[in-house]
Amino acid sequence: MENAMQLYSRRAILAGFSALALPLPVIAADRPLRIVFPFAPGGSGDSIARLFAEQLHIRLGKVAIVENLAGAGGRIGAQAVKNAAPGEETVLFASASQFTLQPHLFRSLGYDAERDFVPLSQVMTVDLALAVSGKLPIHSAQELIDWMKANPAQAVYGSPGAGTAPHFICGEFGRITGLNLRHTPYKGTPAALPDVLAGRVPMYMAFVSELLEQHGGGGIRIIATAATARSSFLPQTATLKESGIDIDASGWFAFYAPAHSSRQFVERLGKEIIAIGSDPEMRAKIHAMGCEPTGTTSDELKHIQRADLDRWGPIVRASGFPIED
Repeated sequence: MENAMQLYSRRAILAGFSALALPLPVIAADRPLRIVFPFAPGGSGDSIARLFAEQLHIRLGKVAIVENLAGAGGRIGAQAVKNAAPGEETVLFASASQFTLQPHLFRSLGYDAERDFVPLSQVMTVDLALAVSGKLPIHSAQELIDWMKANPAQAVYGSPGAGTAPHFICGEFGRITGLNLRHTPYKGTPAALPDVLAGRVPMYMAFVSELLEQHGGGGIRIIATAATARSSFLPQTATLKESGIDIDASGWFAFYAPAHSSRQFVERLGKEIIAIGSDPEMRAKIHAMGCEPTGTTSDELKHIQRADLDRWGPIVRASGFPIED
């Protein structure tokens, strides 16, 4: 009997050690994955965040939700992810400007773009477009400049938010062309479109993907794009450089985790995001929304972010753009 008891005890102890040795779940199935998109719903970035949420739900076997925390050019959402409780499973679907441009525009972002986040994957790039209301007799960048000089009271431009790339680029457009432009920030392009369509805001810049539908319908007119090369979605539309305005800019979107996230969580989620972004069907959906699918590794995104951050610094300093608190 004693031998039997000793054998049972040894088995119980071994079973206990075996249980302790089992790997803990990398991503808890009973805890939702929260994807913070720091802009208003309705645009292409929001739609693509939701496509990834659907696939992450399937691949991880858990709820994945997109939460829109708009405001301050995306800084409110970024701050929320940085400050997420360690037990939460939260990631940021960020635009390039939050990590490469805004550090040069604001003395205090409320986060450190490099120390407070871990890059997971860049999933797409997107061109920036300069547009006017279809009601205006403007078909080129030069015609826009001439029209605004003739109508200085209406020299107003809109952007998806203060501190976004379109905000800065339009400011540069005004500086280079000698226009005294006044800025009207919105909480995302969906909020701005009624004023742009009506002509109340004659000049607007946003991602090509957000403006293609209205451009095709004639409600607005895209008169230039901002990258070095013409957009594959608008091959007949000149770039700003081709129009004689020395501006070269484009955008991208990427996933980031808070810096305090576990290594296992970062590795598993990054692997799944890259796999989803590599799927031909997903890439076709991204392209259909006016964006170019990419799908980088964490290290590749880190290098892209650093290169863009270094590139924007001297441009912002040379521009004289006012640095805000």
